[in-house]
Amino acid sequence: MPRPKPPEPITYRNIRMSDRQWIIFNQLGGADWLRTFLEKKAPMPRQYYDNELARMQNPADATFLKQRKGEIND
Repeated sequence: MPRPKPPEPITYRNIRMSDRQWIIFNQLGGADWLRTFLEKKAPMPRQYYDNELARMQNPADATFLKQRKGEIND
């Protein structure tokens, strides 16, 4: 049976966990639990994040954000 198409594009990310932490993560519900948790605990409304994604995909804004990120981390 094919997997249903996700509502948003999914980017694969690597996370570092011990085997014990991985077992706990899977018992909590794995990726589905994490997605639900992030939606519930997001500090800003969904529209804010949609706007940020649109800004990051715009080449002019992406360059500005990359420079700004470098300044914050200095």
